[in-house]
This record gives sequence, structure tokens and C-alpha cells, in this order.
Amino acid sequence: MDSKAEGKLARKSERKFEFEPQLTLTEQIADHLGSEIISGRLPPASRIQELRVAGELGVSRGSVREALLILESRHLIEIIPRRGAVVSAMESNEIADFCEVFAQMQSMCFVKLAGLANPDLSDPARALDDMAEAVREGDTEAVLEARRVFLLASLPPLENFYLSSVLKGLIPAGLRLEHLVSRHPSFDARDTLRYHQALLDAIEAGERERVEELVRAYHARERKLATGCSGVNGGG
Repeated sequence: MDSKAEGKLARKSERKFEFEPQLTLTEQIADHLGSEIISGRLPPASRIQELRVAGELGVSRGSVREALLILESRHLIEIIPRRGAVVSAMESNEIADFCEVFAQMQSMCFVKLAGLANPDLSDPARALDDMAEAVREGDTEAVLEARRVFLLASLPPLENFYLSSVLKGLIPAGLRLEHLVSRHPSFDARDTLRYHQALLDAIEAGERERVEELVRAYHARERKLATGCSGVNGGG
């Protein structure tokens, strides 16, 4: 079945799942499954069955298989021989390793931004406004989405293809970690807002050392909260 036929099939489906026309079918399937993993509705070690997903979404098994390759590149699943696709584990040592890499890549990004002459930060600023509104409304999901947008919006001014590509590949796993952190009793969305406001201020002021300090401290706390969450092997 070709992609056009699958698109028609998806639109005709009576299920609630709807595809976004601006994305390919494979990307939409990957985004849908990714959101299930990021939110925790598909917990670690869950097996993703191609045939069942294809039936639920009204698409071909081949499209699901391609979507799983995208999810693997986003570090959300592992494809294991003779077992198939399994949601990646979130053990304390893996969280620590991920936080270290994610923090370093963000630090590199934001330090480079701070070193630019008059970078266009209007999009990150808008994301920060959205985050502030979400905090006022007590909408944690919207806070985390605004953080995702803030990160993505910080990449274009860099004009660095490789750094942007690496960070884009890490952001889904980072968002998954932040969903986990948001369930910790000590999580406070106002801390997330304060961090991003201070970070944007430091970038605008060209304070590269301050940027490094902020990113390092924020991710050290993320790591501590994440490894202290119940359900994390080696954690609480």
C-alpha cells in the first residue's frame, strides 16, 4: 500500500487518532508512539507490537516499522533481535549518563548563543511567555511543552547543522525525563520557569560563564529528582 492510500485510510478511520497533513505518515506514527512513551503511558520495557499498532492506527505494518526506526534514533526504544521494539529502560546509571550528555550539549548551544552579536531570541522569548502562562494556570504539560519549544527555538540562530541535529535527537528523551521529574514531590514548575528566565537573561547579556553555571545546576537537580523517582531502578 502506498503512502497516499495509507493517508486516505487514516483519514477515513473512525478512531480518534488523526494525522497531521504537514508531516509524513511515518513521522506522525512516530510522534504518536513517542508521546505515549514520553508521558509514561507506555512504561519502560513495554513491547511495541507492530501488528497491533498497525491495526489500532489503520496503517500498514511497514509504516509502523519505519516509525520504530525513528523512535530508536530518538533514544526512546530499543529494537532487540527476536524480541522486537521495547521501550528503553530508565535506570539510574542511564539517567546519569543521559543528563551529563544532554547538559553538555545544551551548554554548548547556549554558550555559543551568548557569544553571538545580537542573536534573534524572539522565539525563545515567546516560548518563555507561554511557559509563564502555563505556570500561572498550573498546567505542567504545557510547561514542559514550552521548554521543548524553547530548546528548539534556540537552535536556528546558531546556524550549526551538526549541533542542532544532535540536540534535536536528544530532546525527546529529555522530555521523557522531565515528565518523570514532574511526578517527583519536590518538583516545582516555578523553578523551571525561573531557570529559563535566568538563562535567557544570561544569553542576552553575553554572560557565558553564567550560562554554563545555570545549565549545570539545573541538570544536576533534574538528575537528582529523576533518580529519586519511584519506578527507576537504583532510585527511590
